[in-house]
Amino acid sequence: MRQLAVAKKIVWTLGALLASAGAVRADDAPVPVFAVRTADGKTIEGRLRELGPDWSVRLDDGTRVDGADVLSVRRVGRPLPARPVETQLLLAGGDCVPVDRPILIGERIHFHSPHLADGKDASAPLSSVMVIWFAGTATERSERLRRRLAVETRKRDVVLLRNGDVLEGVLTALDEKTIAIEVDKKPVAVDVSRTAAIALSSDLTETPRPKSVYGRVILDANGARLSLASARCADGATLTGTTLFGAALSVPLTKVAALDLFQGKAVYLSDLKPSRYVYLPYLDDRWEYARDGSAAGLDLRVAGSTYDKGVGLHSHSRLSYAVPKDCRRFEAMVGLDDRTGRRGSVRIRVLADGKPLNIGGERELSAVGGPLSIGVDLAGVKELTLEVDFGRSGPVGDHVDWVDACFVN
Repeated sequence: MRQLAVAKKIVWTLGALLASAGAVRADDAPVPVFAVRTADGKTIEGRLRELGPDWSVRLDDGTRVDGADVLSVRRVGRPLPARPVETQLLLAGGDCVPVDRPILIGERIHFHSPHLADGKDASAPLSSVMVIWFAGTATERSERLRRRLAVETRKRDVVLLRNGDVLEGVLTALDEKTIAIEVDKKPVAVDVSRTAAIALSSDLTETPRPKSVYGRVILDANGARLSLASARCADGATLTGTTLFGAALSVPLTKVAALDLFQGKAVYLSDLKPSRYVYLPYLDDRWEYARDGSAAGLDLRVAGSTYDKGVGLHSHSRLSYAVPKDCRRFEAMVGLDDRTGRRGSVRIRVLADGKPLNIGGERELSAVGGPLSIGVDLAGVKELTLEVDFGRSGPVGDHVDWVDACFVN
């Protein structure tokens, strides 16, 4: 009898444990941990308990960071996802919004997008849209095309077909199946299924200019980038907010990869005009620096993450900036690009008014050794220079990404 009772107890305990495990699997995913990067160079980790309307952050241990001191809030243990490849809107200002069935109604693009407008119809003004992207392929060629279309200037609307043909004119209609464009005063209809992208005239584009600090959320599942005029998390579980184009956002924290703040204490180098760029060729070649992209014209990818802000350089080059008034620090992470810099080896220097700063070692930077985090004081410095010099293998694969490169005031 005693053995039977013990056996029943073991079975009951095992059943309870299995039921408990099943409940964990069936309910919410584990509560994510975030790293809060602050203006004084610190990184504080914890579970996000609250995000205030002033962008202040409170963690589960009671730690509070004023919104004015927050630079970014990023998920610990998760790389920043690549930008989406499926149908999406590329907006002036850098947002990419994965959408389903974009259509043109009046002067607005209407669509459905996960986490926007409670799953109902959302819309954005046509004037804020740079590109409607249909390509849906993850190749370096399509990525270069997507990046080029998002920044170049155009007098007219352009429809790019998958077979390489291009139509230029005025976009007059877009529904789920057909694109209508007027070319030389003649109407032309094109199937959406045959279209890679619609690039809208940049002459009519209006980039949103918030007057104060705004955020950009990066979603883990689909790589969306959404700029937020306001945001809040009051329950430690859901991030809500309003995009710059007026759509309501609601997303579980478990699907948030990052929230970066702009127009606060971080001044990104890629938003500034350099004071000087010098390229010293190894052979008879020429490499330009890149804003918010790699020297190869691709997205910035370092250590498995895809970054939105930064500069791309090739050896041997020097890129200089005047230090903005009241900025007291420079921060960045620098590494060989994951795709085009795997074979490279370089030497990195950061110079203040022409004098090298101590950036934590003089080791040669390679893909094997990984990236280097930099944080240096700029008190009294007038000009900052980023230098990429040749390593042991000469210029081969020397594609260097300075991600999150910014002055901090």
